[in-house]
Amino acid sequence: MRIEYIERIIPPVYLNFIILFIRIISTVAAVFWCMYNAQSNDLVYYIFLGLIYIYILFYIIRITIDSKYCHLFCFFTFFVDQFVITYFMYNTGGIYSVFYSGYFVIISIASILLGLSYGLFLALAASVFILYLGISVSFNTLDLVYKIIPLFIIALPSGVISEYMAYYSIIRENLKNELEEKNLQLTKYIKEIDSLQKQLIEQEKRKILETFTEDMSHVLKNPLMSIGGIADILDRKIKEGKIEDIDKYIERIKNESKKLNVVLNNVLQISDGKMVFEDLNIIALFDGIIADFKKRIKNLNFNVNMDGHVKFVKLDKKKFTVVINNVIDSLLETKKDSTTIYIQSYQKTISNKKILIIEISNRQYVIPQAILNNIFEPFVSGGSTKKGIALPVVKNIINLHGGTVDVESDENGTIFKISLPIL
Repeated sequence: MRIEYIERIIPPVYLNFIILFIRIISTVAAVFWCMYNAQSNDLVYYIFLGLIYIYILFYIIRITIDSKYCHLFCFFTFFVDQFVITYFMYNTGGIYSVFYSGYFVIISIASILLGLSYGLFLALAASVFILYLGISVSFNTLDLVYKIIPLFIIALPSGVISEYMAYYSIIRENLKNELEEKNLQLTKYIKEIDSLQKQLIEQEKRKILETFTEDMSHVLKNPLMSIGGIADILDRKIKEGKIEDIDKYIERIKNESKKLNVVLNNVLQISDGKMVFEDLNIIALFDGIIADFKKRIKNLNFNVNMDGHVKFVKLDKKKFTVVINNVIDSLLETKKDSTTIYIQSYQKTISNKKILIIEISNRQYVIPQAILNNIFEPFVSGGSTKKGIALPVVKNIINLHGGTVDVESDENGTIFKISLPIL
C-alpha cells in the first residue's frame, strides 16, 4: 500500500501528525529508558532533544513538499530514523541493545508505505549499521547473521504485500476512472436518446393528429352528406307542394343528427379525463339505458341477468353510460331482423379484491378476425367492417375507473367483458 493511496483515506496533515507523534513519543521514551538504566549523560540528552526538533522540522517540510518528491523525502526521514536507532544502540549495548527492534519498525513501515525496493534498501542500510556496530565492539559472527537476516525477512513480505495492494489500488483506480468515463458517456447517450425520443414523440403526435383528422373527416362526412341530401329533397318537395313524406325525411335527419352527436360525444370523452364518482344503482342505470335503446330500435330484445347482491357501485354516471351505449352499439352491426342482447353481471374475488364482471353479448354477431386483435385502436378496419373511436373510448373510460375490458368473438357470437373494482 503506497503512501499516496493511504493519503486518499487519511488526509496528509493527519498522517504526518501521526508519524511525528510516534517519532517524538519513541524518542522521549528512549531518553527515559536510558536515564532509568543510568546510561544517559548530558550529551545524549541534548542529542535526543535535538532529534525532537529535527522531527518537527521534518513534519513542517513534509506538509509543504511537492507530492512528486514525497517518496524521496519519506525515504530520507526513515534513513535518519535508522541512523538515530544505530546511535541509540551504540550507546546502550551495541548489537545486543533493546533498540535493535526499532529497525524492524522502520523497515516494515517503510516497506508498506514506500514499496518493496525501498524496504529492501533500508534493510541493507540497517545491515551496514549493524556490521559497523559489530566491528566497533567484540562480536560473534553468528549473532551478526541472526541480527541481519530478520531485517530482510520482515522487509520482503511487507514490501510484497505493499506492491500487491498498490497494484490492485491502481487497477481499482483505473476501473473507477473507466467507470466514471463510461458514466459520462452513458449520460451523454441518455440525453441524446431523450432528445431523439422527444422528436419521435412529436413526429408521432403529428402523425396521429393527421390520421385522426383524416379518419374523423370520413366518419363525419357520411351523416353530414346524408343530412345535406335529405335537406335538398325536403326543400324541393316543399317547393313542389308535396308534403306527404315530410315526416319521414325529418325523422331521417334526426337519426343522422343523433349519429353525429354520438361521434362528437365520443371525441369529447377522449380528451376529458375528469371523473366524478358517485354511488350508482347499476341495475337502475342499465334499466334506463335499455329503455332508451328499445325506444330507438325496433325488434331489439334484451336478456338481462344482473347480480342482485351488487346494486351500488362507485362510477362516473355520464362516462359509464357512454361505455354501455358504445358497447351495445358495437354489437348491433347485424342485418338480422330481430336481435337479442344478453347482459349479465356477477362477482369474483381476485387477489383478495372484489371484482364486478359485466358481460354484454350478441350471439348472432361475429367480429372479423382481421380487426379483433386491434379492436380498441381508433379507426380499425378489416374486410367490409370499420370501427371508429367508440371502442377506444370504452377502453379509456374503463381504465379511468381502474378496470379492464376484453372482447371475445367466434362462431358463437361476440361478448364484451368489463371488470370493475368494487370499492
